[in-house]
Amino acid sequence: MLYNMYIFSRSGKCLWYKEWSRPQNTLPDDPDEERKLVYGMLFSLKDLAAKLSPSTSSDGSSGTSGEGLHLLKTNAFTLHHFQAPTGLVFVLNTDNEVPDQFNTLKHIYTNIFIEYVSRSPLYHRADPDEPISLPVFDAKVEEVLLSRAK
Repeated sequence: MLYNMYIFSRSGKCLWYKEWSRPQNTLPDDPDEERKLVYGMLFSLKDLAAKLSPSTSSDGSSGTSGEGLHLLKTNAFTLHHFQAPTGLVFVLNTDNEVPDQFNTLKHIYTNIFIEYVSRSPLYHRADPDEPISLPVFDAKVEEVLLSRAK
C-alpha cells in the first residue's frame, strides 16, 4: 500500500507531494513542518550512511550523495529513497509489504520528471524551488507507482 510521496529540491524545499492512503498524520495542521522534518531526517540519515560506508569516492571523500540510502524499514512503514544527480530527492513511504522501490523512483526521475517537468515548455521554472503543478506529471507518477508498488 502506498502512503505518500515527496520530491524535494536540493535545498530541501518540497516541490511535490502526493498522498494515497495514510494511516496516521501527526501534523495535520502544519504540512510544511512535516516536510521539513522528513527532509531533515533524510539529511541526517544520508550523512550517517556516508560516514559508515566502507567505500569512498575517487577523490577520497565519502560524500553524501544519498547513494548509500535506498530503503529505511521500521515496524510501521518503509521509506524508499532516490537522490538524482541533480540533487532532487524522491521519497516514497509505503507499508512493509511493498518491495524496494529504488528503481521505480529512478524511473520516475529519468522518464517522467525529465520528460514532463524539465523539458516542458509549459513549465519553465525560474525558481528551482517552485512547486510542481502539472496534472500530466501527477497522473504519470501515479500510474507508474500503482502498477509497480504491489
